[in-house]
Amino acid sequence: MGSYLSTTAKDPDDVTEWITYQKRKQELETKHKVTNRQGSGVSENQGTSNLEVHNGNLERGKGNSKETKSETILQPFSPKGVKSRQNQGANGVRGPNSALTEFLRSRGITANEIRRRAEQRAAEAAATPETPDDTSSALPAAVAIAAAATTSATTPAARRTRRAVAEESEAGPSTAAVSTSTASTGKKSKKRKKGGDGGDDGDHWNPYAKAIPVPGQIDFCAECNCRFTVTAYSRNGLDGDGLLCNTCGARDAKTQKADKKKRVQVKRAKKSTAQLILDGSNGGPKSLRELCINLVAKYIDDVEALGDIGTMNMDLICQIIARNRRLNSNTMKLFLDPGSTRLNIYDCSKIEADELQSIAAIVPTLRHLSLAFCGNINDAVLDYYAEKLTSLTSFHLGGPFLVTKACYDRFFRVVGPRLTTLILTDTARVNADVISSLVDNCQNLTELRLSDLNKFDDECVRLLTGLGKLEILQISNPGQDVTSGAVIDVLNSVGSGLKELDLSRCIGLTDEVLNAIHDCCPRLQILSIEDCELFTEAGLGSLFVNWTKNQGLSRVNFSRVINFSDDNLTSLLRHSGGTLEILNLNSCGKLTYAGLQAFLVKEGDCMKRLEDIDLGFIRQVDDMIVEGLAKRCANLRVVKVWGVPKMTQMVDVPRSVTVVGREADLL
Repeated sequence: MGSYLSTTAKDPDDVTEWITYQKRKQELETKHKVTNRQGSGVSENQGTSNLEVHNGNLERGKGNSKETKSETILQPFSPKGVKSRQNQGANGVRGPNSALTEFLRSRGITANEIRRRAEQRAAEAAATPETPDDTSSALPAAVAIAAAATTSATTPAARRTRRAVAEESEAGPSTAAVSTSTASTGKKSKKRKKGGDGGDDGDHWNPYAKAIPVPGQIDFCAECNCRFTVTAYSRNGLDGDGLLCNTCGARDAKTQKADKKKRVQVKRAKKSTAQLILDGSNGGPKSLRELCINLVAKYIDDVEALGDIGTMNMDLICQIIARNRRLNSNTMKLFLDPGSTRLNIYDCSKIEADELQSIAAIVPTLRHLSLAFCGNINDAVLDYYAEKLTSLTSFHLGGPFLVTKACYDRFFRVVGPRLTTLILTDTARVNADVISSLVDNCQNLTELRLSDLNKFDDECVRLLTGLGKLEILQISNPGQDVTSGAVIDVLNSVGSGLKELDLSRCIGLTDEVLNAIHDCCPRLQILSIEDCELFTEAGLGSLFVNWTKNQGLSRVNFSRVINFSDDNLTSLLRHSGGTLEILNLNSCGKLTYAGLQAFLVKEGDCMKRLEDIDLGFIRQVDDMIVEGLAKRCANLRVVKVWGVPKMTQMVDVPRSVTVVGREADLL
């Protein structure tokens, strides 16, 4: 068979038919031997059935023998170049062909055509005179390709020969030629890498380029040249040319697995470190108290009672299981201590109304009650609280969208006179009628926080002028338009006693409100005007200029105040630099690098009490700015730099300073 393939079978179809013939012959011989052993009485020469091949389909002819079993006799193999092609027109008999062979024949591509093209290119290259810019060995490469075309297309040696020829043809001229024309060869190689079609580079088509095998096919290993079956897990060779068998592919498997495991561990370590930073942890070893709290929170479903562990520890456990969404009707009972005066439930979304009502029955001594995400609370529960919680002075409801206006009125009539702190958020039931009942019945309020109320408007704001004892006032993200006039009326009435004012996301406010704060709020310590886009640079500057009535702010939130500039920062630090503890300048885009440097040099030494600063999304901030802050602010603990691409891991800050939001820590 090897001699025949090397001398006669130059056509791939002949090779395919020869292999098919040999396989079928072996199958029939095996079948005859088995039949003879079974004693069926049928000899090898009995039967006159013929096996005819028509377009790859095998059909058994009718036998002339009268025996019960007929046999298949193969016709002698005749290669196309000798006999098959002579009789092809007479009987139309053809052997089975592969899909690739049929495709190439339909496109008119045969071995003779490929050989003819190679010889033609070699002749053209020989006829073309060499130029100084063309020193490539086109003639030897073409001749080598033509010679390789006459070899077998299925053996590993032939593939190695073709690969060497192709690499030699792409390598360019010999060493002697390279020494005389290095520049031109470099240009041509760059063109080939870029995929350019200039010159003759686009005409070089290698007909023997190896196709990528699919799982299930037989291929030869790129290293040891042994036959193996391709699978979906076969690895590529080191040079990317061919696949590796299981033995060769498993050599580097341990190293690759170890590298992958190391990358996963590094990624997990970065993730855990970032999580600790966000949680406010210093990243050091945990105390025994923290370990115990985390262990109890992990197995909270198996805990029957928390016992006397203290209100602070109980509150920490409640926060952890609420963050893990494991706070439900069963686990909530663990935090109900009959003698407690404070209770914070941080997630009531999985607690039914009956369980919420049982809080007042089990802990009637509560003075402070906070229920976040309490969407299941209804009128019956709130009426029960008004009846049973006789000592309640601080009340927080987050998201009570089932409570009606009439129930609010009944609750304020009973509990309102003793309330000093009230927080209402995320509901559409609070309107002017509810606010009017609140003001009439809750005259002792010192802290009032109203946030995300869909029907809160100017009328509701003006009603707050009747609360003369207010020290903390929050009106944030109202659902309706709140204008400067209504806020100014409130500041004129209660501004003299305010210590904290939060007007975040009241997008309709103008500089007139800043002037009212300047004139009416001498005791103000905390100010938040986040996302108030209409405040101008001049108005922000006038707020801190000559504000002698005020002794300085301790917390300032100017996040997303787009007109806050370098001059405004200087005015703020000159007025409140010595008292400032928390400063939020997130997304203040008008701050420049020169302004930040100037404020560090001139006013940086005055920020002795600054502990937390947010410089997120200020593109001008870099390592030098943060290092300057850490150097001049002795009490600085946290620097937030979300969205600051110039921050790197090379920043030199003390270990006591935590940098939060650095991109390099999260990648």
